[in-house]
Amino acid sequence: MGKVRKVLYISLLVVILYILFPTALKGSTSNLFFSSPDGKRYNFADFRGKYLLVNLFSSYCPPCMVELKVLQKLHESCDTKGLQIVSLMIDRDGAPLLPKIISSRNLTYPVGLANQDILKLFPDFSITPTTYLFDPQGKRLERFVGFKNYKEWTQVLSKYVKCN
Repeated sequence: MGKVRKVLYISLLVVILYILFPTALKGSTSNLFFSSPDGKRYNFADFRGKYLLVNLFSSYCPPCMVELKVLQKLHESCDTKGLQIVSLMIDRDGAPLLPKIISSRNLTYPVGLANQDILKLFPDFSITPTTYLFDPQGKRLERFVGFKNYKEWTQVLSKYVKCN
């Protein structure tokens, strides 16, 4: 009976932790990697100490293509010591288009292809564009579904970093 009680106690503790600290068990940018089309490898852990805005987009999504330019403008106008923007394309079939997407929008922040490990971080992801904001410790703060223009993004981010 002691083992059963111990298992129940541990299970109850896990449930309580999940309720009190949902991002402690999921939604953290643990040690995840992605690569850009030019072969540069990025580790999410390298962005610790900054707010991280992770944009998930697809090559076939017109609002996504417009929002990439908005995110570039944010990258240029927000405090880059406090904010890192990353865009990850979710459609593998569109991978050959990624270099052209990056160059045609003059994207200078990290852009790559989302892999399965990264997509597991976003179990509530369903449509593009969807963007997630993480705090400097890598814990998920907010989820934004759909397109946001520059003014909307600066209003959201002004709670966390300075944007011009």
